[in-house]
Amino acid sequence: MVRYMLYISIGFAAFGTLVGFSAFLVWNIAYKQPSTAAMGGLSGVLALWVLVTHIMYLQDFWRTWLKGLRFFIAVGVFFSVLAVMAFFTFLSLAITQKQSPTDPKSFYLSCVWSFLTLKWSFALALYSYRYRQEFADISILSDF
Repeated sequence: MVRYMLYISIGFAAFGTLVGFSAFLVWNIAYKQPSTAAMGGLSGVLALWVLVTHIMYLQDFWRTWLKGLRFFIAVGVFFSVLAVMAFFTFLSLAITQKQSPTDPKSFYLSCVWSFLTLKWSFALALYSYRYRQEFADISILSDF
């Protein structure tokens, strides 16, 4: 059952990567909205990072590199803070400029992609923390 859930998480992260990169391309090329494109691209990169984290767990790579998981946790926390700041910045810009939520060039869509970036950065920190806890227990036992 645990292995099955891991495969679902891998599929979900792969889908998030594709959606994030496609949002980056669409909002850069079609709509010429760099802020939404940047947040979509960052969301895609973080989803890819979560995907790599799951695959490395599946290949049992983390057992020998617990410091890498600590780095991934720090990156997840950093981008979580950045995404929250971006969300409130884009929200305040959209409100002060009286933009329409249905306009594809509005800052409201940047808020949506900031929230998705928050979701993937939180997922990166959460899964890295869980994998670190799992392998930290094993490494303590192997010291004896």
